[in-house]
This record gives sequence, C-alpha cells and structure tokens, in this order.
Amino acid sequence: MRKIAFFAIMMTGLFWLSVAIASAAQEVYVPGIKIALEVRTPQGDLRSFQVPGEHPSYWAQDMPVVKGDKVTINAMITSGGQELGELKMRLDHKVLVGKPEEPWRAVIDTADLGPGYHLIEVWAATKSPKAKENSATLTFLIVPENDPMLAVLKGDTEKAGPPVSDEERLSSAIRSRDEKVDKDLATSTKASIGKPVLFFVSAGPASKEFYYTITRDGRVTYTSPRLPLPTHVLIEPDAGEGQGQAAGEIILTVRAGDAEGRFGPPAWVTLLIESGKVSK
Repeated sequence: MRKIAFFAIMMTGLFWLSVAIASAAQEVYVPGIKIALEVRTPQGDLRSFQVPGEHPSYWAQDMPVVKGDKVTINAMITSGGQELGELKMRLDHKVLVGKPEEPWRAVIDTADLGPGYHLIEVWAATKSPKAKENSATLTFLIVPENDPMLAVLKGDTEKAGPPVSDEERLSSAIRSRDEKVDKDLATSTKASIGKPVLFFVSAGPASKEFYYTITRDGRVTYTSPRLPLPTHVLIEPDAGEGQGQAAGEIILTVRAGDAEGRFGPPAWVTLLIESGKVSK
C-alpha cells in the first residue's frame, strides 16, 4: 500500500513538473513580423505601370518607386496573444514609429528622399519575461520621374532605356558562370538553358552598374532596376511550380552605366529555355 501511495505521489509530482515546464516553454515567443508597402502617386492614385504587351499592373516589390510618390509602410505583427512591449519602425536607421500600440503604420513622402535604395526595418519584442526580440527588413528603390528606365514600364518604347553615350568606355558583354553556356555565348551569342544558370556583366572599370531586360516574342516582359555591377542574374527554367522562365526563346539584354546617368550600348544574348524538369 505504501508503494502504491509513493508511486501516486511520484506521478503527481512528475505531472506538475511537466505542466510547469510546458507553461514556461509557452512563455517564450518570438514575434512574427512582415512588412508591406502601398505606393501612391502624388495625386493619391495607386501607382501602376504598363509593360508593353501586358495588362497594367499595380506597384510590386520588384518595381521602382517614382520620386514624389507617397509610400505607406504597414507592419503586420503576430505576438501569440501576448502584449507587445517594444516596437520600432525605422527608415534608413531613423525612427518613424517608436511605440508598441497599433496602428503599426507610417507614411513617407519620397520627395524628401534621394534616388537609390532605402532600408526599412521593423523591430519588436513582447512583454513576456522570456520573450525574444525579432526584426524584419525590406528595401525599395527610388528613381527620378525622368529616369529613362521608367519609359519601358510606362509603355513608351520610343524612349525606353537610357541614352547611349561613351559607347566604348561603357561597353559590356554578358558572361556566365556555367562553362558550357559561357563558351556557347562566346562563339554564337546563343545558349540552351536546362538548369539554373548564373549570368554576370563583364565591363571596364568605368562601369559601376547595369540594368537588364528580358524579351519574349518581341515584347519586353521584365525590366530590372539599376543593379551594382557585381550582381548576378539567375535564369532558370520553370520546373512546374510557376517559377522561372517558360519553355521557349528569350533575349537577355544588358546595358552598363557609370552611376552618373550615362549608359553604354546594349549587349544581348539569345537563350533557349528547355522544357521539362530542371536537370541537376
């Protein structure tokens, strides 16, 4: 009988110990943070672009913000039912919101910001004694209203692309990290793509940046923002998950620039995207 009582006491003790451990574990919560942007024109309309041959589309994360647009920063935070103890929303390390109470939102006028990339950071922690802090970041690009690259997104193909100047000094070529693809491009400016392939821009010391476009069936389907010269471009076939390039022929075009508004002549290659599963 004593053994049974001792066993019952031990089981009860283990039960309360497990409850205490579980309760302590539940107190540890890392806030989940996501950042979303809404971009509007100075007139208050949602910013939209018209790529030639495509339906108009509202601003998305891979598109530039036109200087003068109003950008609303929305932070979406999950805290597991616990109260937030601290929150900071920063733009280029300057605090925009410094209190944990909702709404977690800030509106910025890009007329006060310079062209180029800008960093948004949201940091938060709950009041729980065992809470851990967390943060999320997001970058966006501001370009001036007269930026020639906007001509492509606005459907003005006659003005698309920066003006050619200093052609010899800013001339460039498209290279690949894949030896076979790079060899094919050097001999015929054409290559087949059956797996993910990295491309890069080879240019002289005067070149500091570049942008690229992808053309299919005579229509520009994508125009990148200005990118630092060391940036690589990943081209991969669609493996059936809705990501990557569909099978067929595309033209990859790049233009190198000196980061002062001058760009050289375009360089382009033709890529045949193979269908089927991506080879390893």
